[in-house]
Amino acid sequence: MRERGRWGLVLFFGLLGLFAVLLVASDRAPKMPLDSDHEVSVPESRCLSCHGYGQKHPRPATHPLRDDCFSCHRDGQGKLHPRREAPTSLPGGWRDDPRLWTTGGK
Repeated sequence: MRERGRWGLVLFFGLLGLFAVLLVASDRAPKMPLDSDHEVSVPESRCLSCHGYGQKHPRPATHPLRDDCFSCHRDGQGKLHPRREAPTSLPGGWRDDPRLWTTGGK
């Protein structure tokens, strides 16, 4: 009977750990849609033409202070496409979005 209780605890903590991993993994950046506007070959400045401050689909105020979109956002198949030369700050990007300014502004 005691052995059964130990295995129950092991199973419980194993499932608890799995739940914690899934909870953390669910906080990933959203996948990009599978359409011509969201191809990984487009420059990040094109992303900001829709997702920059004051645009049709602006980024939320909780967005990280970066403009290298393909380092975090996955394509429609779930694959990342980070670019070594990608800028982390672009005109019209986070530095121009007052909701995303860090303490002290620009």
